[in-house]
Amino acid sequence: MLLWVIAGTDQPFALSSAPRRRGCPGVTMRRLVWLLFLPGFLCQCDPPVEVPESLIAWTGACLSIPCLYRSCVLNPIRTKKLTINSLTWYLNPVYDVEKKDFSGTVLYKHSASISLAVTERVRFLGDLERDCSLQLSDLRASENGSYGLRLIVSSTGQKPEERKWMTKISVNVMDSPPAPQIQAPSEFRESIAAQAVCSVAYHCPDYPITLTWVGLGHRTPEPTMRTGSGRTESTLTFTPTWQDHGTNLTCRLSTPAGTPSSESSVVLDVKYAPKGVQLNATPGETIREGDRLVLMCMTQGSNPPVSTYNWYKDTQWLHQGQEQRLEFEAKGDEHSGSYRCQVTNEIQTVRSPALRIDVQYAPKDVRVELVTGSQIQEGTTVVLSCPCRAHPPVSSYSWYRNGQHLPAQTQQELRFDKIHPDQSGSYHCEPQNRVGMSESPAITVDVQHPPKEVRITLKNPQRIREGEAVMLNCSVGSSNPPVTKYTWYKDNSQYQETQESVLTFPATKERSGSYSCEAQNAISYSQSSSVSVDVQCKSSSPGFSGKIFLEFSPQVGLFEQIGCLAEL
Repeated sequence: MLLWVIAGTDQPFALSSAPRRRGCPGVTMRRLVWLLFLPGFLCQCDPPVEVPESLIAWTGACLSIPCLYRSCVLNPIRTKKLTINSLTWYLNPVYDVEKKDFSGTVLYKHSASISLAVTERVRFLGDLERDCSLQLSDLRASENGSYGLRLIVSSTGQKPEERKWMTKISVNVMDSPPAPQIQAPSEFRESIAAQAVCSVAYHCPDYPITLTWVGLGHRTPEPTMRTGSGRTESTLTFTPTWQDHGTNLTCRLSTPAGTPSSESSVVLDVKYAPKGVQLNATPGETIREGDRLVLMCMTQGSNPPVSTYNWYKDTQWLHQGQEQRLEFEAKGDEHSGSYRCQVTNEIQTVRSPALRIDVQYAPKDVRVELVTGSQIQEGTTVVLSCPCRAHPPVSSYSWYRNGQHLPAQTQQELRFDKIHPDQSGSYHCEPQNRVGMSESPAITVDVQHPPKEVRITLKNPQRIREGEAVMLNCSVGSSNPPVTKYTWYKDNSQYQETQESVLTFPATKERSGSYSCEAQNAISYSQSSSVSVDVQCKSSSPGFSGKIFLEFSPQVGLFEQIGCLAEL
Protein backbone atom coordinates (compact mmCIF):
# COMPACT_ATOMS: atom_id res chain seq x y z
CA MET A 1 0.00 0.00 0.00
CA LEU A 2 1.10 3.56 -0.76
CA LEU A 3 0.91 6.19 1.95
CA TRP A 4 -0.19 9.67 0.94
CA VAL A 5 -0.05 12.87 2.93
CA ILE A 6 -2.84 15.39 2.72
CA ALA A 7 -1.71 18.99 2.71
CA GLY A 8 -1.32 20.44 6.18
CA THR A 9 -1.17 17.07 8.04
CA ASP A 10 1.13 14.09 8.55
CA GLN A 11 -1.73 11.58 8.76
CA PRO A 12 -1.31 8.71 6.17
CA PHE A 13 -4.16 7.01 4.38
CA ALA A 14 -4.32 4.19 1.77
CA LEU A 15 -5.29 4.97 -1.77
CA SER A 16 -3.98 2.32 -4.10
CA SER A 17 -2.36 -1.11 -4.25
CA ALA A 18 0.19 0.22 -6.76
CA PRO A 19 3.86 -0.02 -5.82
CA ARG A 20 5.40 2.83 -3.94
CA ARG A 21 6.96 5.45 -6.16
CA ARG A 22 9.57 7.73 -4.76
CA GLY A 23 8.55 11.39 -4.77
CA CYS A 24 10.96 14.28 -4.41
CA PRO A 25 14.34 12.97 -3.20
CA GLY A 26 15.66 14.55 -0.04
CA VAL A 27 12.33 16.17 0.84
CA THR A 28 10.58 15.09 4.02
CA MET A 29 6.78 14.62 4.11
CA ARG A 30 6.41 17.32 6.75
CA ARG A 31 7.92 19.95 4.40
CA LEU A 32 6.26 18.69 1.21
CA VAL A 33 3.32 21.08 1.28
CA TRP A 34 5.51 24.16 1.70
CA LEU A 35 7.89 23.13 -1.04
CA LEU A 36 5.04 22.94 -3.50
CA PHE A 37 4.99 26.74 -3.61
CA LEU A 38 8.65 27.11 -4.44
CA PRO A 39 9.64 27.88 -8.06
CA GLY A 40 10.89 24.85 -9.97
CA PHE A 41 9.20 22.36 -7.62
CA LEU A 42 7.32 20.62 -10.43
CA CYS A 43 10.52 18.95 -11.46
CA GLN A 44 10.38 16.90 -8.30
CA CYS A 45 6.76 15.65 -8.69
CA ASP A 46 7.43 12.55 -10.78
CA PRO A 47 5.04 10.95 -11.54
CA PRO A 48 2.18 13.19 -10.57
CA VAL A 49 -0.48 10.41 -10.34
CA GLU A 50 -0.99 7.11 -8.54
CA VAL A 51 -2.14 4.23 -10.75
CA PRO A 52 -1.66 0.42 -10.69
CA GLU A 53 1.31 -0.88 -12.60
CA SER A 54 -0.83 -3.56 -14.25
CA LEU A 55 -4.43 -4.69 -14.51
CA ILE A 56 -6.24 -7.77 -15.78
CA ALA A 57 -9.46 -7.87 -17.79
CA TRP A 58 -11.03 -10.05 -20.43
CA THR A 59 -13.10 -9.64 -23.54
CA GLY A 60 -16.64 -8.61 -22.86
CA ALA A 61 -15.82 -7.24 -19.43
CA CYS A 62 -15.04 -3.68 -18.58
CA LEU A 63 -11.78 -2.05 -17.55
CA SER A 64 -11.58 0.41 -14.70
CA ILE A 65 -8.27 2.17 -14.23
CA PRO A 66 -8.13 3.85 -10.80
CA CYS A 67 -6.16 7.08 -10.89
CA LEU A 68 -5.51 9.74 -8.25
CA TYR A 69 -3.40 12.87 -8.38
CA ARG A 70 -0.53 12.91 -5.98
CA SER A 71 -0.50 15.51 -3.25
CA CYS A 72 2.25 17.48 -4.97
CA VAL A 73 -0.27 18.18 -7.72
CA LEU A 74 -3.51 18.07 -5.80
CA ASN A 75 -2.80 20.75 -3.22
CA PRO A 76 -1.36 23.39 -5.61
CA ILE A 77 -4.36 22.90 -7.90
CA ARG A 78 -6.68 23.64 -5.00
CA THR A 79 -4.72 26.75 -4.11
CA LYS A 80 -4.66 27.90 -7.78
CA LYS A 81 -0.89 27.57 -7.92
CA LEU A 82 -0.99 24.85 -10.65
CA THR A 83 -3.15 24.35 -13.70
CA ILE A 84 -3.78 21.14 -15.65
CA ASN A 85 -3.47 22.23 -19.21
CA SER A 86 -4.04 18.85 -20.83
CA LEU A 87 -5.21 15.37 -19.70
CA THR A 88 -5.30 12.57 -22.30
CA TRP A 89 -5.78 8.79 -21.97
CA TYR A 90 -4.11 6.71 -24.71
CA LEU A 91 -4.26 3.08 -25.75
CA ASN A 92 -0.77 1.85 -26.69
CA PRO A 93 0.84 5.31 -26.79
CA VAL A 94 4.03 5.71 -28.87
CA TYR A 95 6.40 8.64 -28.61
CA ASP A 96 7.03 10.48 -31.88
CA VAL A 97 10.55 11.85 -31.82
CA GLU A 98 9.97 14.30 -34.67
CA LYS A 99 6.80 15.72 -33.20
CA LYS A 100 8.16 15.32 -29.72
CA ASP A 101 4.81 14.10 -28.57
CA PHE A 102 2.85 10.89 -28.12
CA SER A 103 0.51 9.32 -30.62
CA GLY A 104 -1.89 6.38 -30.35
CA THR A 105 -5.57 5.61 -29.89
CA VAL A 106 -7.01 8.44 -27.85
CA LEU A 107 -9.59 7.11 -25.41
CA TYR A 108 -10.29 10.35 -23.64
CA LYS A 109 -9.05 13.93 -23.96
CA HIS A 110 -10.11 16.74 -21.76
CA SER A 111 -11.93 19.50 -23.67
CA ALA A 112 -11.68 17.63 -26.97
CA SER A 113 -14.04 15.57 -29.08
CA ILE A 114 -13.27 11.87 -29.74
CA SER A 115 -14.65 9.27 -32.12
CA LEU A 116 -18.17 8.25 -31.15
CA ALA A 117 -17.24 4.58 -31.43
CA VAL A 118 -14.87 5.08 -28.55
CA THR A 119 -16.81 7.54 -26.47
CA GLU A 120 -19.78 5.18 -26.25
CA ARG A 121 -17.63 2.69 -24.34
CA VAL A 122 -15.28 5.07 -22.52
CA ARG A 123 -16.18 7.04 -19.44
CA PHE A 124 -13.86 9.41 -17.65
CA LEU A 125 -14.67 9.02 -13.96
CA GLY A 126 -12.43 11.78 -12.70
CA ASP A 127 -12.02 15.50 -12.70
CA LEU A 128 -9.19 18.02 -12.83
CA GLU A 129 -8.85 18.36 -9.09
CA ARG A 130 -8.60 14.95 -7.46
CA ASP A 131 -9.48 11.90 -9.53
CA CYS A 132 -8.27 10.87 -12.98
CA SER A 133 -9.85 7.40 -13.26
CA LEU A 134 -10.98 5.90 -16.58
CA GLN A 135 -13.44 3.13 -17.43
CA LEU A 136 -13.73 1.23 -20.71
CA SER A 137 -16.72 -1.10 -21.25
CA ASP A 138 -17.21 -4.15 -23.44
CA LEU A 139 -13.51 -4.84 -23.83
CA ARG A 140 -12.16 -6.26 -27.05
CA ALA A 141 -9.11 -8.37 -27.61
CA SER A 142 -7.51 -5.55 -29.62
CA GLU A 143 -7.58 -3.34 -26.54
CA ASN A 144 -4.89 -5.36 -24.89
CA GLY A 145 -1.64 -3.56 -24.20
CA SER A 146 -0.42 -0.37 -22.58
CA TYR A 147 -2.67 2.42 -21.39
CA GLY A 148 -1.09 5.83 -20.87
CA LEU A 149 -2.12 9.03 -19.11
CA ARG A 150 -0.61 12.19 -20.66
CA LEU A 151 -0.68 15.02 -18.17
CA ILE A 152 0.56 18.61 -18.82
CA VAL A 153 0.64 20.93 -15.80
CA SER A 154 1.78 24.56 -15.56
CA SER A 155 2.48 26.76 -12.56
CA THR A 156 1.52 30.36 -11.98
CA GLY A 157 3.56 33.08 -10.48
CA GLN A 158 6.56 35.23 -11.32
CA LYS A 159 8.27 32.41 -13.24
CA PRO A 160 5.64 30.19 -14.92
CA GLU A 161 6.82 26.62 -15.55
CA GLU A 162 5.26 23.78 -17.58
CA ARG A 163 5.76 20.07 -16.88
CA LYS A 164 4.70 17.01 -18.96
CA TRP A 165 4.30 13.37 -17.90
CA MET A 166 3.29 10.09 -19.47
CA THR A 167 2.20 7.46 -16.95
CA LYS A 168 1.70 3.96 -18.35
CA ILE A 169 -0.37 1.01 -17.07
CA SER A 170 -0.03 -2.51 -18.49
CA VAL A 171 -3.44 -4.08 -19.20
CA ASN A 172 -3.76 -7.76 -20.07
CA VAL A 173 -7.04 -8.38 -21.91
CA MET A 174 -7.56 -12.15 -21.79
CA ASP A 175 -10.01 -14.37 -23.62
CA SER A 176 -11.63 -15.48 -20.34
CA PRO A 177 -11.47 -14.50 -16.70
CA PRO A 178 -8.14 -15.39 -15.08
CA ALA A 179 -7.84 -17.78 -12.17
CA PRO A 180 -7.96 -15.83 -8.92
CA GLN A 181 -4.98 -15.87 -6.60
CA ILE A 182 -5.25 -17.34 -3.11
CA GLN A 183 -3.07 -16.12 -0.31
CA ALA A 184 -3.20 -18.46 2.68
CA PRO A 185 -0.82 -19.58 5.42
CA SER A 186 1.42 -22.49 4.50
CA GLU A 187 -0.03 -24.32 7.49
CA PHE A 188 -2.98 -23.94 9.83
CA ARG A 189 -3.50 -24.98 13.42
CA GLU A 190 -6.59 -26.80 14.58
CA SER A 191 -9.09 -24.63 16.49
CA ILE A 192 -7.11 -21.44 15.82
CA ALA A 193 -8.84 -18.88 13.59
CA ALA A 194 -7.12 -18.19 10.28
CA GLN A 195 -7.67 -16.22 7.09
CA ALA A 196 -7.42 -16.94 3.40
CA VAL A 197 -7.59 -14.14 0.84
CA CYS A 198 -8.77 -14.67 -2.71
CA SER A 199 -8.06 -11.81 -5.11
CA VAL A 200 -7.92 -10.87 -8.73
CA ALA A 201 -6.38 -7.71 -10.21
CA TYR A 202 -9.72 -6.63 -11.58
CA HIS A 203 -12.56 -4.37 -10.54
CA CYS A 204 -15.14 -2.59 -12.60
CA PRO A 205 -18.45 -1.37 -11.13
CA ASP A 206 -20.28 -1.85 -14.43
CA TYR A 207 -19.18 -5.48 -14.67
CA PRO A 208 -18.86 -6.75 -11.09
CA ILE A 209 -17.51 -10.21 -10.42
CA THR A 210 -18.14 -12.51 -7.46
CA LEU A 211 -15.55 -14.57 -5.58
CA THR A 212 -17.06 -17.59 -3.85
CA TRP A 213 -15.36 -20.03 -1.44
CA VAL A 214 -16.14 -23.75 -1.52
CA GLY A 215 -14.57 -26.74 0.19
CA LEU A 216 -15.50 -26.38 3.85
CA GLY A 217 -19.03 -27.63 3.32
CA HIS A 218 -21.85 -26.20 5.37
CA ARG A 219 -19.30 -24.75 7.80
CA THR A 220 -18.07 -22.22 5.26
CA PRO A 221 -18.52 -18.83 6.94
CA GLU A 222 -19.58 -15.69 5.10
CA PRO A 223 -16.50 -14.09 3.56
CA THR A 224 -15.70 -10.38 3.51
CA MET A 225 -15.71 -8.82 0.05
CA ARG A 226 -13.56 -5.80 -0.79
CA THR A 227 -13.21 -3.93 -4.06
CA GLY A 228 -11.30 -0.93 -5.25
CA SER A 229 -7.93 0.20 -6.58
CA GLY A 230 -8.30 -2.18 -9.48
CA ARG A 231 -8.68 -5.30 -7.30
CA THR A 232 -11.45 -7.54 -6.02
CA GLU A 233 -10.77 -9.44 -2.81
CA SER A 234 -12.66 -11.96 -0.70
CA THR A 235 -11.35 -12.69 2.78
CA LEU A 236 -12.45 -15.94 4.40
CA THR A 237 -12.02 -16.13 8.17
CA PHE A 238 -12.57 -19.61 9.57
CA THR A 239 -11.49 -21.95 12.36
CA PRO A 240 -10.10 -25.13 10.82
CA THR A 241 -10.76 -28.56 12.28
CA TRP A 242 -8.61 -31.63 11.92
CA GLN A 243 -11.01 -33.01 9.31
CA ASP A 244 -10.12 -30.04 7.11
CA HIS A 245 -6.57 -31.32 6.67
CA GLY A 246 -5.99 -32.17 3.02
CA THR A 247 -9.17 -30.37 1.95
CA ASN A 248 -9.15 -28.43 -1.30
CA LEU A 249 -10.21 -24.90 -0.46
CA THR A 250 -11.38 -23.36 -3.72
CA CYS A 251 -12.11 -19.79 -4.73
CA ARG A 252 -14.39 -19.45 -7.77
CA LEU A 253 -14.70 -16.38 -9.91
CA SER A 254 -18.20 -15.82 -11.30
CA THR A 255 -19.23 -13.20 -13.87
CA PRO A 256 -22.34 -11.03 -13.54
CA ALA A 257 -24.31 -13.78 -15.28
CA GLY A 258 -23.61 -15.98 -12.24
CA THR A 259 -21.68 -18.61 -14.16
CA PRO A 260 -18.39 -19.76 -12.62
CA SER A 261 -15.64 -18.83 -15.05
CA SER A 262 -12.40 -19.75 -13.29
CA GLU A 263 -11.14 -21.00 -9.97
CA SER A 264 -8.05 -21.65 -7.88
CA SER A 265 -7.50 -24.08 -5.03
CA VAL A 266 -5.12 -24.63 -2.16
CA VAL A 267 -4.73 -27.79 -0.14
CA LEU A 268 -5.12 -27.07 3.56
CA ASP A 269 -2.30 -28.26 5.76
CA VAL A 270 -3.95 -28.30 9.20
CA LYS A 271 -1.71 -29.23 12.10
CA TYR A 272 -3.58 -31.15 14.79
CA ALA A 273 -3.08 -33.50 17.70
CA PRO A 274 -3.50 -37.27 17.14
CA LYS A 275 -7.15 -38.23 16.78
CA GLY A 276 -9.07 -41.42 17.52
CA VAL A 277 -6.21 -43.11 19.34
CA GLN A 278 -7.03 -46.72 20.16
CA LEU A 279 -5.42 -50.14 20.60
CA ASN A 280 -6.06 -53.14 18.37
CA ALA A 281 -5.04 -56.64 19.44
CA THR A 282 -4.16 -59.54 17.14
CA PRO A 283 -5.29 -62.33 17.24
CA GLY A 284 -7.71 -60.79 19.73
CA GLU A 285 -8.28 -59.50 23.22
CA THR A 286 -8.70 -63.05 24.55
CA ILE A 287 -5.82 -65.34 23.65
CA ARG A 288 -4.13 -68.51 24.82
CA GLU A 289 -0.84 -68.63 26.59
CA GLY A 290 1.96 -69.12 24.08
CA ASP A 291 0.19 -67.22 21.31
CA ARG A 292 1.99 -64.31 19.67
CA LEU A 293 0.18 -61.13 20.70
CA VAL A 294 0.50 -58.01 18.53
CA LEU A 295 -0.79 -54.69 19.88
CA MET A 296 -1.21 -51.90 17.32
CA CYS A 297 -1.63 -48.29 18.41
CA MET A 298 -3.93 -46.82 15.76
CA THR A 299 -4.97 -43.21 15.07
CA GLN A 300 -7.57 -41.76 12.76
CA GLY A 301 -5.10 -39.07 11.87
CA SER A 302 -2.18 -37.03 13.10
CA ASN A 303 -0.49 -34.01 11.55
CA PRO A 304 2.40 -33.94 11.87
CA PRO A 305 2.73 -37.72 12.18
CA VAL A 306 3.17 -39.37 15.56
CA SER A 307 6.81 -39.16 16.64
CA THR A 308 6.75 -41.21 19.85
CA TYR A 309 4.75 -44.14 21.19
CA ASN A 310 4.64 -44.94 24.91
CA TRP A 311 3.17 -48.19 26.20
CA TYR A 312 1.56 -48.84 29.60
CA LYS A 313 0.18 -51.90 31.39
CA ASP A 314 -1.98 -51.37 34.46
CA THR A 315 -0.65 -47.77 34.73
CA GLN A 316 2.96 -49.02 34.67
CA TRP A 317 5.19 -47.72 31.88
CA LEU A 318 6.51 -50.49 29.63
CA HIS A 319 8.25 -49.10 26.57
CA GLN A 320 8.91 -46.02 24.43
CA GLY A 321 9.81 -45.91 20.77
CA GLN A 322 8.84 -44.92 17.28
CA GLU A 323 7.12 -48.20 16.45
CA GLN A 324 3.36 -48.30 16.69
CA ARG A 325 3.31 -52.02 17.51
CA LEU A 326 4.16 -53.99 20.63
CA GLU A 327 4.67 -57.72 20.11
CA PHE A 328 5.40 -60.55 22.55
CA GLU A 329 4.63 -64.16 23.36
CA ALA A 330 1.76 -64.16 25.84
CA LYS A 331 2.45 -65.64 29.25
CA GLY A 332 -0.46 -66.23 31.56
CA ASP A 333 -0.95 -63.85 34.43
CA GLU A 334 2.20 -61.91 33.52
CA HIS A 335 0.66 -60.44 30.37
CA SER A 336 -3.01 -60.31 31.33
CA GLY A 337 -4.03 -56.78 32.18
CA SER A 338 -5.16 -53.37 30.98
CA TYR A 339 -3.03 -51.86 28.21
CA ARG A 340 -2.83 -48.29 26.88
CA CYS A 341 -0.72 -46.51 24.34
CA GLN A 342 0.22 -42.85 24.40
CA VAL A 343 1.08 -41.03 21.18
CA THR A 344 2.88 -37.73 20.80
CA ASN A 345 3.34 -35.33 17.92
CA GLU A 346 4.46 -31.70 17.86
CA ILE A 347 0.99 -30.54 18.86
CA GLN A 348 -0.03 -32.72 21.79
CA THR A 349 0.19 -36.04 23.63
CA VAL A 350 -2.92 -38.24 23.57
CA ARG A 351 -3.70 -41.52 25.37
CA SER A 352 -5.85 -44.33 24.07
CA PRO A 353 -8.68 -45.93 26.05
CA ALA A 354 -7.68 -49.01 28.02
CA LEU A 355 -7.78 -52.39 26.29
CA ARG A 356 -8.15 -55.46 28.50
CA ILE A 357 -5.99 -58.39 27.37
CA ASP A 358 -7.08 -61.76 28.75
CA VAL A 359 -4.39 -64.44 28.46
CA GLN A 360 -5.96 -67.83 29.13
CA TYR A 361 -4.01 -70.95 30.01
CA ALA A 362 -4.50 -74.57 30.99
CA PRO A 363 -4.20 -75.47 34.69
CA LYS A 364 -0.65 -75.07 36.00
CA ASP A 365 1.16 -75.61 39.28
CA VAL A 366 -1.15 -78.58 39.82
CA ARG A 367 -0.57 -80.62 42.97
CA VAL A 368 -2.40 -82.88 45.41
CA GLU A 369 -2.59 -81.66 48.99
CA LEU A 370 -3.65 -83.56 52.10
CA VAL A 371 -6.12 -81.20 53.74
CA THR A 372 -6.73 -83.10 57.00
CA GLY A 373 -3.17 -83.56 58.31
CA SER A 374 0.04 -85.42 57.74
CA GLN A 375 -0.93 -88.78 59.36
CA ILE A 376 -3.77 -90.84 58.03
CA GLN A 377 -5.34 -93.43 60.31
CA GLU A 378 -7.97 -95.96 59.53
CA GLY A 379 -11.49 -94.75 60.17
CA THR A 380 -10.66 -91.06 60.11
CA THR A 381 -11.93 -88.48 57.63
CA VAL A 382 -9.36 -87.76 54.92
CA VAL A 383 -9.67 -85.04 52.30
CA LEU A 384 -7.37 -84.66 49.29
CA SER A 385 -7.45 -81.37 47.37
CA CYS A 386 -6.28 -80.56 43.84
CA PRO A 387 -5.23 -76.86 43.88
CA CYS A 388 -3.85 -75.13 40.78
CA ARG A 389 -3.79 -71.87 38.82
CA ALA A 390 -6.06 -71.83 35.80
CA HIS A 391 -7.67 -69.26 33.54
CA PRO A 392 -10.50 -69.68 32.85
CA PRO A 393 -11.32 -71.60 36.04
CA VAL A 394 -11.22 -75.39 36.10
CA SER A 395 -14.41 -76.92 34.77
CA SER A 396 -13.82 -80.56 35.88
CA TYR A 397 -11.43 -82.73 37.88
CA SER A 398 -10.37 -86.32 37.35
CA TRP A 399 -8.86 -88.46 40.14
CA TYR A 400 -6.64 -91.52 39.80
CA ARG A 401 -5.47 -94.17 42.32
CA ASN A 402 -2.47 -96.22 41.32
CA GLY A 403 -3.06 -95.05 37.74
CA GLN A 404 -6.68 -96.21 37.72
CA HIS A 405 -9.40 -93.67 37.07
CA LEU A 406 -11.93 -93.07 39.83
CA PRO A 407 -14.98 -92.27 37.68
CA ALA A 408 -17.26 -91.09 40.46
CA GLN A 409 -14.86 -88.39 41.65
CA THR A 410 -15.15 -85.11 39.66
CA GLN A 411 -14.73 -82.39 42.29
CA GLN A 412 -11.65 -80.50 43.40
CA GLU A 413 -11.66 -82.45 46.69
CA LEU A 414 -11.53 -86.23 47.09
CA ARG A 415 -13.16 -87.11 50.42
CA PHE A 416 -12.99 -90.28 52.54
CA ASP A 417 -15.31 -90.09 55.54
CA LYS A 418 -13.89 -93.30 57.12
CA ILE A 419 -10.82 -94.26 55.22
CA HIS A 420 -9.88 -97.92 54.94
CA PRO A 421 -6.39 -99.36 54.58
CA ASP A 422 -7.43 -100.73 51.21
CA GLN A 423 -7.66 -97.12 50.03
CA SER A 424 -3.95 -96.56 50.48
CA GLY A 425 -2.06 -95.93 47.29
CA SER A 426 -0.66 -93.35 44.86
CA TYR A 427 -3.10 -90.57 44.04
CA HIS A 428 -2.94 -87.85 41.37
CA CYS A 429 -5.47 -85.45 39.85
CA GLU A 430 -6.05 -83.95 36.41
CA PRO A 431 -7.89 -80.57 36.37
CA GLN A 432 -9.25 -79.35 33.05
CA ASN A 433 -10.61 -76.09 31.61
CA ARG A 434 -11.53 -75.13 28.04
CA VAL A 435 -7.89 -74.42 27.24
CA GLY A 436 -6.51 -77.79 28.25
CA MET A 437 -5.74 -80.38 30.93
CA SER A 438 -2.77 -80.81 33.26
CA GLU A 439 -1.63 -83.69 35.47
CA SER A 440 -0.37 -83.30 39.01
CA PRO A 441 2.51 -85.23 40.56
CA ALA A 442 1.32 -88.20 42.62
CA ILE A 443 1.30 -88.37 46.39
CA THR A 444 1.14 -91.52 48.48
CA VAL A 445 -1.77 -92.02 50.81
CA ASP A 446 -0.59 -94.35 53.59
CA VAL A 447 -3.50 -95.43 55.81
CA GLN A 448 -2.12 -96.49 59.19
CA HIS A 449 -3.94 -99.00 61.38
CA PRO A 450 -3.38 -101.28 64.40
CA PRO A 451 -2.17 -104.84 63.87
CA LYS A 452 -4.85 -106.97 62.26
CA GLU A 453 -5.53 -110.73 62.28
CA VAL A 454 -3.25 -111.46 65.28
CA ARG A 455 -2.97 -115.24 65.83
CA ILE A 456 -0.93 -117.39 68.23
CA THR A 457 0.14 -120.84 67.17
CA LEU A 458 1.98 -123.65 68.97
CA LYS A 459 4.77 -125.05 66.86
CA ASN A 460 5.20 -128.19 69.04
CA PRO A 461 3.53 -131.56 68.49
CA GLN A 462 0.29 -132.20 70.24
CA ARG A 463 2.03 -134.00 73.14
CA ILE A 464 4.65 -131.87 74.86
CA ARG A 465 7.00 -133.79 77.11
CA GLU A 466 8.50 -132.25 80.14
CA GLY A 467 11.87 -130.73 79.30
CA GLU A 468 11.14 -130.15 75.65
CA ALA A 469 11.30 -126.64 74.14
CA VAL A 470 7.94 -124.99 73.70
CA MET A 471 7.68 -122.58 70.70
CA LEU A 472 4.81 -120.12 70.38
CA ASN A 473 4.42 -117.91 67.29
CA CYS A 474 2.43 -114.62 67.28
CA SER A 475 1.55 -113.88 63.63
CA VAL A 476 0.04 -110.62 62.34
CA GLY A 477 -1.98 -110.40 59.15
CA SER A 478 -1.15 -106.67 58.59
CA SER A 479 0.16 -103.77 60.57
CA ASN A 480 0.87 -100.16 59.56
CA PRO A 481 3.24 -99.11 60.92
CA PRO A 482 4.99 -102.42 61.73
CA VAL A 483 4.63 -104.12 65.12
CA THR A 484 7.14 -102.82 67.63
CA LYS A 485 6.32 -105.05 70.65
CA TYR A 486 4.73 -108.39 71.49
CA THR A 487 3.18 -109.01 74.88
CA TRP A 488 2.57 -112.61 75.94
CA TYR A 489 -0.16 -113.70 78.34
CA LYS A 490 -0.57 -116.99 80.33
CA ASP A 491 -3.93 -117.67 81.80
CA ASN A 492 -4.94 -114.02 81.13
CA SER A 493 -1.94 -112.64 83.06
CA GLN A 494 0.93 -110.84 81.41
CA TYR A 495 3.71 -113.28 81.06
CA GLN A 496 6.49 -111.67 79.00
CA GLU A 497 7.26 -108.88 76.46
CA THR A 498 9.40 -109.43 73.41
CA GLN A 499 10.27 -107.66 70.20
CA GLU A 500 10.15 -110.92 68.32
CA SER A 501 7.03 -112.68 67.22
CA VAL A 502 8.26 -116.08 68.54
CA LEU A 503 8.38 -117.10 72.25
CA THR A 504 10.44 -120.16 73.18
CA PHE A 505 10.71 -121.75 76.63
CA PRO A 506 11.39 -125.25 78.12
CA ALA A 507 8.35 -127.27 78.98
CA THR A 508 7.58 -127.73 82.65
CA LYS A 509 4.51 -128.81 84.37
CA GLU A 510 4.08 -125.31 85.77
CA ARG A 511 4.11 -123.80 82.24
CA SER A 512 1.09 -125.68 81.19
CA GLY A 513 -1.81 -123.37 80.64
CA SER A 514 -3.67 -121.09 78.23
CA TYR A 515 -1.44 -118.70 76.21
CA SER A 516 -2.25 -115.61 74.06
CA CYS A 517 -0.23 -112.80 72.46
CA GLU A 518 -0.75 -109.11 71.87
CA ALA A 519 0.85 -107.27 68.89
CA GLN A 520 1.38 -103.51 69.26
CA ASN A 521 2.48 -100.74 66.84
CA ALA A 522 2.57 -96.94 67.09
CA ILE A 523 -1.17 -96.76 66.52
CA SER A 524 -2.61 -99.36 68.87
CA TYR A 525 -2.56 -103.06 69.70
CA SER A 526 -4.55 -106.19 68.97
CA GLN A 527 -4.71 -109.48 70.96
CA SER A 528 -4.96 -113.00 69.66
CA SER A 529 -7.19 -115.78 70.81
CA SER A 530 -5.59 -118.29 73.23
CA VAL A 531 -3.87 -121.62 72.70
CA SER A 532 -3.42 -124.36 75.33
CA VAL A 533 0.03 -125.70 76.31
CA ASP A 534 -0.11 -129.12 78.07
CA VAL A 535 3.26 -130.40 79.40
CA GLN A 536 3.36 -134.19 80.16
CA CYS A 537 5.73 -135.98 82.65
CA LYS A 538 8.80 -137.73 81.44
CA SER A 539 10.30 -140.71 83.60
CA SER A 540 13.69 -142.40 83.40
CA SER A 541 12.13 -145.83 84.19
CA PRO A 542 11.29 -147.81 81.10
CA GLY A 543 7.66 -148.05 80.49
CA PHE A 544 6.83 -145.13 82.78
CA SER A 545 3.87 -143.23 81.73
CA GLY A 546 2.53 -140.19 83.56
CA LYS A 547 3.07 -136.54 84.34
CA ILE A 548 6.40 -135.22 85.58
CA PHE A 549 6.58 -132.09 87.72
CA LEU A 550 9.58 -129.86 87.16
CA GLU A 551 10.84 -126.73 88.93
CA PHE A 552 13.40 -124.27 87.70
CA SER A 553 16.43 -123.93 89.97
CA PRO A 554 18.03 -120.49 89.72
CA GLN A 555 21.20 -121.77 91.42
CA VAL A 556 22.05 -124.18 88.69
CA GLY A 557 19.97 -122.57 85.92
CA LEU A 558 18.17 -125.81 85.12
CA PHE A 559 14.71 -127.29 85.47
CA GLU A 560 14.58 -130.01 88.19
CA GLN A 561 11.95 -132.65 88.42
CA ILE A 562 9.91 -132.26 91.53
CA GLY A 563 7.33 -134.85 90.80
CA CYS A 564 5.40 -136.85 88.30
CA LEU A 565 2.07 -138.48 88.43
CA ALA A 566 2.07 -141.85 86.79
CA GLU A 567 -0.86 -142.95 84.78
CA LEU A 568 -2.69 -145.91 86.18
